[in-house]
Amino acid sequence: MFLSRSFAFAGPSFGKGTGTTALSISNARLRRALWTAATCSHPDLATALSRCFPASDPSISTPTDTKNSVTIVLASRSYPGNDLLDLPAKLPAHIAQSSIILGAVVDRVPTHSGHGVSTLTLTPTSTSATPSSGRLIACQPFYLSGAESRRKRMKEKSVGKWARSQDIEERSLDTADAWSAFKSISTGRNQVKVPEAVLPPHPSSASSSSEQGSMQDILMISDLEVHQFLEALDASNLDASKVGLLASSTPFITGRPVTMFYDGKVVQDGVLGVSMIKDATRKDGDDTSRTSVEYPSLAPLGPAMQITRCRGNIILELDESNATRLLLDRLQTTTLTKDKEYFLATGDPISATGGSDLNIDMTKATVHKITGGDPSKGNMAVDTVHDLQEGQWVQFIHHDKDVRQGHYNPLQSNSQASLRFSSTDPNNTIEGISTEPHQQDAEEPVQAVFGGSSENGFIMGQPEGQTWVCNVTDSVMKHTF
Repeated sequence: MFLSRSFAFAGPSFGKGTGTTALSISNARLRRALWTAATCSHPDLATALSRCFPASDPSISTPTDTKNSVTIVLASRSYPGNDLLDLPAKLPAHIAQSSIILGAVVDRVPTHSGHGVSTLTLTPTSTSATPSSGRLIACQPFYLSGAESRRKRMKEKSVGKWARSQDIEERSLDTADAWSAFKSISTGRNQVKVPEAVLPPHPSSASSSSEQGSMQDILMISDLEVHQFLEALDASNLDASKVGLLASSTPFITGRPVTMFYDGKVVQDGVLGVSMIKDATRKDGDDTSRTSVEYPSLAPLGPAMQITRCRGNIILELDESNATRLLLDRLQTTTLTKDKEYFLATGDPISATGGSDLNIDMTKATVHKITGGDPSKGNMAVDTVHDLQEGQWVQFIHHDKDVRQGHYNPLQSNSQASLRFSSTDPNNTIEGISTEPHQQDAEEPVQAVFGGSSENGFIMGQPEGQTWVCNVTDSVMKHTF
């Protein structure tokens, strides 16, 4: 089931400077519309929003009944800080009065320059309507503040680690006594609560007859302290698909660590989003094929290996050899230096093309940064909050090419995927490139796409799998509701 089935494209018809995309929908399809996406790049924030939510233009697919709809707005941080803080007030009246609005300030949206706004409006169909495969039965927004969530505030760089890096260096980890205290990075019981909206539908609910054979998608936007919430969410609702974006850092733009919006208010911590229940009486392929991650600039560094000794997020041996020494030995056979970023991909191995070596299947891999290592002891620290396992297949990965030449925007694509999130290079954010909107932004047409990019990464969670945060530079997640 793909959302694009709710749309009937009449073909593009752009007027110079109008910023309008011709997009028509028959009345029958309009009643079944699941989502309406729009992205606009304009120097003025209020103008960009009005183009995404036109009041009377029949060529734009705005749902006619949005009283029960949820609208998500992502705005690039290239706008002035005061404008971003006033974003709820700048929304057109016809959309602000009829929808729950949530969103955040991000680094880029899917435009050429990355500047602009991207919006997504979800409109549930009536449960009394004629059943149709893929219809949106319900969408329920939620917001859980940092204080309300009961999570523990942790330093970003030490999340999931047993101790600070200097503590690890000061003690020997080669003795049994030293390792006895480091059995797991998740031994503490997670007390973080989750909103009722993200729990599986209750079998005794009034709409249970409509929700039989349904599927659930949870779309989130969060501050940087999201790991405990994701762990609690997986424990309470393993079957749901979970995707999201960590809001971009905005301390020097709006005076807040992150800037998010919920129901007309500006918030700066916690997690917000929407839970969607959709009809799934007929599925097109495997559920996991609806979500994928691409790593356009990464390449393997040697074949896949198995972890033979590890504790928590620290690897001691790979293929019964010193883990850190293996990485350094492979670097010596290349022109790469140890000062670059290196990553560890975990997943299922597949045979390499034209050879007998095994490579990790990157279409289903989980990728984390290698944060440090000791060649004398073999200890290699991996930036993950999930325990590594002996016997797990892994592979060294590195940035093989620079895909950020010119005005590269990882969200730009010829495909009309329903949702695209990406991780931006923290040293190459949009305000670092240019704070002045380009003239072409005023003439760039509205596009029927939705997405955002953040230097803090995005959230990825397949049904029945662990949900994790990907902050690999230039990685892109695609999700079809």
